[in-house]
Amino acid sequence: MCRGNGTQVNLTKVFAEQLAERSQAEVYMELIALIIVGAIGVTGNVLVCLAILKTASLRTISNYYVASLSTFELIISLCLLVFLPEVLVTGKWRFGDASCQFVGFMTAMLATGSIYAMALIALNRYFLMVKSNLHRKYFTKRNVYVSIAASWLLAANFPLSYVIQGNTFEFHPGKMFCIFNVDKINLIQAFLTGFFNIQLPYIIISICYYKIYRKVQQHNAQLRRLETGVASGNRISTRDIRITKILFAMVIAYTVSWTPFYVIDLIGVFCGQYFAPRLVYVIYGIVVGSTAAVSPVLYGAFNRELRSEIIKLFKTLHCSLLGRAKVAINGQT
Repeated sequence: MCRGNGTQVNLTKVFAEQLAERSQAEVYMELIALIIVGAIGVTGNVLVCLAILKTASLRTISNYYVASLSTFELIISLCLLVFLPEVLVTGKWRFGDASCQFVGFMTAMLATGSIYAMALIALNRYFLMVKSNLHRKYFTKRNVYVSIAASWLLAANFPLSYVIQGNTFEFHPGKMFCIFNVDKINLIQAFLTGFFNIQLPYIIISICYYKIYRKVQQHNAQLRRLETGVASGNRISTRDIRITKILFAMVIAYTVSWTPFYVIDLIGVFCGQYFAPRLVYVIYGIVVGSTAAVSPVLYGAFNRELRSEIIKLFKTLHCSLLGRAKVAINGQT
């Protein structure tokens, strides 16, 4: 049974006390989990973006969308690393209201932007593999830039509408960061936000990958019949199939990571801002943050071309650091 508004006000103090009075073991465990997730997210997404930026062969239409997704996730990881360690150690938000409004706005925006980026990736893969004759027509560099810019602008629709209504983002001591107050979201806004920012992109993603799956099945059946290779006119390559599988795995990882966010906040619209025990909100935050760490690992580790360029980046960095160290040593002697 959901709690009333009066109980919710009292629970704000209860959760704040629980955050401040954690044992050292709890503080260390939460801090270590956060640092691991944040560090992997920052490092992984920086490497993905750098590899795409520095390597001409990786600057493809598909990878532009991947770079946009990595940028969304990089900002999420940076927010985790910059703001949350202080909260975990001190048990309170000490960055001021302006920072709280920034973090709250960005969290809501990035949650939406990531799924928009996934939808654009799915659409691109669909046209590349199923409607290949139309891919070059629609997915020009100009159209890609416009669609990416549009996804960033549209991602702000929910936090912007929330602020325009006179609401502010608030520090949630259970989730340990600033976020929108679900008590201030009415059912109509929750429905519209859920449909346009969650259900609709997922419908697009599901249809696209289902159509791709059917096309790959037809392709495999044709290969079995011919036993000599791909028939004339079939443009599906093993590389495209492999990359599509990696991207679909990223969608699954995103779904697993963000589902607690959407489900808990949806229940919160009906049951209040503090309807669950603190442990639920702690897991909520760590799992949500993990999506920014999982995606670059999946795409960077299993995409051979990107992995090769990332290894080159590491070798270049190693040689550069080694050279500077030798110069420093020689200068001292």
